[in-house]
Amino acid sequence: MKPAAEDIVTLEDGFSQVKKNGIDPFINLIETGEREFFKAKDFVVLYDLIFKMCIQRDPYNWTEAMYERYTRSIMEYLVSKVGPKMQTARESYETAFLKEWKTRWNNQKLIVKGFSKLFTYLDRFYTANTDGILPLKEQGYKLYKENVFDNFSHHARVSILNAIQRERNSEEQDRQLLRESVDVFVEMGYNFADKKLKVYEQDLQKYVVEHAGDYYKRQSRIWMDQDSCPQYLERAEKMLNDEKNRVESYLNRSTLEPLLRECYIQLLKTHQNELLNKNTGVVHLLTLNSAEDLSRMYRLYSRYSDDLEPIGVMVHDHIQKCGTEIVDKAKEGGDAKEKESKDSKDGKEKKSENADSNHDLVRNLISLHAQYADVVKLCFQNNQVFQKQLKKAFEDFINKDHRVSKLLARFVNDLLKKGSKINVKNVESTLDNVVFLYGYIQDKDVFEYDYQHFLANRLLMGLCESEHTEKSMIAKLKTECGYQWTNKLEGMFKDVQLSKDLMQKFKKDVFDSEKNLDIQLDVSVCTTGYWPSRANVPSNLPQDVALACDKFKRFYLNQHSGHKLDWRLDQGQAELQVVFSPKVKRGLIVTTYQMMIMLVFNSYKTPTFKQILDITGIPRNDISNHLLSLVHPKVAVVAKKPSGNSLDDTHMFRINPAYQNKLLKVTIPLLPQQNIKPTGNQEEAGPALQRRHQMDAAVVRIMKARKTMKHAQLVGEVMQQLSARFKAKPPDIKKRIEALIDQEYLERDAKDRGVYNYLA
Repeated sequence: MKPAAEDIVTLEDGFSQVKKNGIDPFINLIETGEREFFKAKDFVVLYDLIFKMCIQRDPYNWTEAMYERYTRSIMEYLVSKVGPKMQTARESYETAFLKEWKTRWNNQKLIVKGFSKLFTYLDRFYTANTDGILPLKEQGYKLYKENVFDNFSHHARVSILNAIQRERNSEEQDRQLLRESVDVFVEMGYNFADKKLKVYEQDLQKYVVEHAGDYYKRQSRIWMDQDSCPQYLERAEKMLNDEKNRVESYLNRSTLEPLLRECYIQLLKTHQNELLNKNTGVVHLLTLNSAEDLSRMYRLYSRYSDDLEPIGVMVHDHIQKCGTEIVDKAKEGGDAKEKESKDSKDGKEKKSENADSNHDLVRNLISLHAQYADVVKLCFQNNQVFQKQLKKAFEDFINKDHRVSKLLARFVNDLLKKGSKINVKNVESTLDNVVFLYGYIQDKDVFEYDYQHFLANRLLMGLCESEHTEKSMIAKLKTECGYQWTNKLEGMFKDVQLSKDLMQKFKKDVFDSEKNLDIQLDVSVCTTGYWPSRANVPSNLPQDVALACDKFKRFYLNQHSGHKLDWRLDQGQAELQVVFSPKVKRGLIVTTYQMMIMLVFNSYKTPTFKQILDITGIPRNDISNHLLSLVHPKVAVVAKKPSGNSLDDTHMFRINPAYQNKLLKVTIPLLPQQNIKPTGNQEEAGPALQRRHQMDAAVVRIMKARKTMKHAQLVGEVMQQLSARFKAKPPDIKKRIEALIDQEYLERDAKDRGVYNYLA
């Protein structure tokens, strides 16, 4: 059964109605700037007409023909309306062209949207089921790209690039227009063939980046010739910020990374070596401590971490130069003063002055470290490149002077002890820098040995200014070196606190019950292993003191059965009441050895040096500085005959009857030992003995794990393991290996004497 002729819609009749009542009016609305779409009832009539034309049976099914008419309608619009308008705008000024460029694209989006709705049936049943046929929208954008976009995109690109160039030259541009013009490139990729940003990247972004590179390549050379380093950096930062702002304002964000990289290369990377080495470059900025300019330099170059290395090397070289000058100057001054001290008749006073002035080196090193640690922290954001270079620089020059380890420990002692004359703005900050310097020195064991002795003296003599600061310093050292050594320091504090509690109980249980005791005793019980070790030298305590000490010993052993208690008289302190004359009576705060010396005068009015030695039992090497401290002209508690700083068995001493002092309680300072050759035991007690033990332990530890090793390999591993403590020397390691062979820990290989075997 065939449809009636009057029910069939022919192609020409049907499409002429669609064109007359739909397509042409809609195009007219778009071209005149009106944005009203069809009324619902008119749209439904046209939609139904197209629907009917597409569902008629063959040969009256016009689906394919209507798709072709859809395409032809858009083509006619592009050729008759859009093309001529674009060409006219192209021949005008660039702003007019860009306005037409973005207007025509916006119109095309409306055309495609409107036509696609009108011909919706084709998308539902024709394009979706027919190979090689594009959906209506994509077909509409394809036609625009081939007939408009491809023909005029070059001119649009040039217009955009010229606008950017004018903006770089400080001419204000219509950023909204530029944004909309750029969006044409972006939206074309998303609307046509799902190319996303490929169209934008290939047709615009690539040229924007190249254009910027060419511009900054030319301009940077001019700026490099006329600007100082800080001025150039400031200009470069402004240019990069402008480019970033440009992207945010009207370019696609995908352009940011490639654009900034190209600008960075032309502005900073290419000229880095020349810029940093200008007279106003890195060294100049570091010398002036120009934090703002150094921070700007870091901000600019930190984008690519590899480019920080050249700056780091220059920072290292500058710090090393400054530090080397400080160390060399101090070394020259120290050598000169030492020579002057030896040549001087009053050698003791000269040496004392020299010891005080040694703080200058440590102070200068702390000041230098504080300055450049702040630069690394504030200007370089604690970047690892600069942290490593700061550390390397200090390690390079600080170990040129072997005295630094000892001077550093003495500085901390003089800073933390009660009545310190060292003035610093911030104690905590100063200690932080001391710990950093400690981390840089190779002879850490020397510092630790001296620090432990100084701390022991402060604790036992009650010379700690602040317990909180002392513990804070130990905590800082623990962070730097670990718990193994600082555990001993913490143990020393614990011993002192326990001793205080113990003495309270002792005085309550013993001293308070015995009224006939004529002395007051205060004892610190020190755990072996925590405190600095030294051979215990027995001495002859005065009878009254010995009686009190025996009472404490019995009390302590009753409290702690199985413990062993030895008296260390070389570490103590005492307070005496001395009658110099009927009118002069003073309290003296002295060492335990000095107390023993002074009590000799209760039995002998003018004892000889030999008698003092015999009565006290104090070793000759130890007694000299204690006795001479009492005789010193600035103290003059004891008179010596003959005068002078030498000691002979026949020299005689007596209480000075002419002694005068405004103070009722006088502290007697202890002079340093002079020209005393240490005994074999004393030599072993210093860092040298500790190093021997550490080398022995390292050798045994390595050989136990490896069983067999060549000499060179063993020495290398020992040096590596001990590098955190001190710089072990190969000859010293060789001696320790020989000693361990003698002790049968190791043996030489029978076939190769350069190979060692471990003996289990």
